Amino acid sequence: MNPTRATRAQLARGAARIRADQQRHGAPVHAIAAQITRDLPITQLEAWRLAYGWSRPSVVDAVGEVYRSDGLAPPGLTTAMLCRWEHGQARPGWEYVAALARVYRVDPSRLGVSLPTRVPGWYGHRIPQPRQEPPMPAEHPDLSAVADSIALHGPGSGTGDLAERALGYYNQHYSDYPPRVLASEVARCRGLLITHQDSDTRRVLGWLSAMLGNLTHHTGDATGALIHLGTAARIGAQVGEPHLAGWALGAQSMVATSQHRYAEALELADQAEPYADTALRRAQVVAWCRLRPLAAMGNADVLARAVASARRHMDQGEEQPGRFGFDRAEFELHVAEALVAGDPAGAARHAEASAGLKRTGSPGWSAATAVLARTHAARHDSGAACTAADEVLDAVPPERMRETTRARLRTLVADLSGQETPGVRGLEERVRALG
Repeated sequence: MNPTRATRAQLARGAARIRADQQRHGAPVHAIAAQITRDLPITQLEAWRLAYGWSRPSVVDAVGEVYRSDGLAPPGLTTAMLCRWEHGQARPGWEYVAALARVYRVDPSRLGVSLPTRVPGWYGHRIPQPRQEPPMPAEHPDLSAVADSIALHGPGSGTGDLAERALGYYNQHYSDYPPRVLASEVARCRGLLITHQDSDTRRVLGWLSAMLGNLTHHTGDATGALIHLGTAARIGAQVGEPHLAGWALGAQSMVATSQHRYAEALELADQAEPYADTALRRAQVVAWCRLRPLAAMGNADVLARAVASARRHMDQGEEQPGRFGFDRAEFELHVAEALVAGDPAGAARHAEASAGLKRTGSPGWSAATAVLARTHAARHDSGAACTAADEVLDAVPPERMRETTRARLRTLVADLSGQETPGVRGLEERVRALG
């Protein structure tokens, strides 16, 4: 049973008395923490905070400073998260373990956080591998080998070259792996590189942060996505990489749109546009950042002009493959999604064009087909809507389905609410089972 608030307050007072008594005898902080855990039923992690006499908000602020000192955006740590970790109700990931170790000036092994095999990690410590990131499945040895090669190489000459190649691999194979699997490996690679930065490696770290932000968005963690993307945008500006800065700001805008923060999405579009130094990137910024917010805000005339502008830039640009590029299929997808409510027939044409450019079962095909299903619903054809959605659910295993596609399917179910047909009820059950 978890202790009550009154019991926790009593334990905190007991720890404060131990600290005061030990300080009178000149005991160092580590001795105070050890005495607290001997005398009271308190975890080691909480004992270190109490040994310093710090509040949880103070520790949260200190962790933020650790991130900022390394040129990273502060994480989404809250006092509630720290409380759960201290009481053994949850376990921090390895990046948080590293940051807490720096805050408390102690080796991570002394924080009392039980985690698996140790690997080189953040902040120059040897950090336990996170419990929530299990060993890479055997079916993905090609992916795990990328970060393994960097770990075996270690710091020194040639690290920057390996980092560039790793980034290129992740970029070109972004859609080949389940989002959580790829996110785990990108985070591992970034952790291996973060302690020995030069200007070239820092640029790669910026792109890895951008990719991690995108992957985090695809797994449904908007807060984490904004943290990683904010770091990427700042590094891009710092190292003079306009493509990185603009891409990360554009991705932040899409995350804001997913949270229905449309004015903020348009503000981020304004910030991203100065970095769009090619026709293709200008098309990307408009498609990513302006079309859906304008549609949601009901600005039909402004939306029509934005679609025309994006199409003009797209026609002038040369498609670029990979996660950090932009292509005709993605352009058609964003136009389709923006037109679902106002022009469902036109949206259907764009969605069909997008799906036709992608392999069946791929993330791009899944997104376009889910949007196509929504166009059928907008035209009151629930049968066609359910058929298209079922195609997605049949073709894509749940672990490979991005949260963005899940969200489109949930929106489709909402679009079909009130239509009591066997197909709609079956679709509702299937989408609900996705979680």
